[in-house]
Amino acid sequence: MGKVVKFNKGRPICLNYGCECNVAWSGSRWRSFCGRCHKAGYGAATLAEGVTPFKTGKCSNQDKHLGFSCPINYRKAKWAVGQTQIDHIDGNHLNNYPENCDELCDMCHTFKGKLNGDFKNQCRKEYRYKKKSA
Repeated sequence: MGKVVKFNKGRPICLNYGCECNVAWSGSRWRSFCGRCHKAGYGAATLAEGVTPFKTGKCSNQDKHLGFSCPINYRKAKWAVGQTQIDHIDGNHLNNYPENCDELCDMCHTFKGKLNGDFKNQCRKEYRYKKKSA
């Protein structure tokens, strides 16, 4: 059974809740968010009405669901808030369903990737998606 990916006109859909826009192209890959939501993430724009951000700014592994504890104490390390990355659980960076994504700090993302062998498969052909030329 193949992986289910949410697409609109050949492109993945934005990861933010309530946003049905196509994701933005960053020059070498599709982002996880549309252009407007990406800009809203760093304060250069606002989210559209009815859209809620997927990212909270904190590592979701605070509950140790990955089998190890997150080393960041967000009450003490104020600098770490917002320093997170999106991890696609099934390894398919085009599959932007919220159930398939985890917000992790750099350390948890790297450690989880090494434990699961994620870096061995990041160039698998079935997950590569090239932008169509105009």
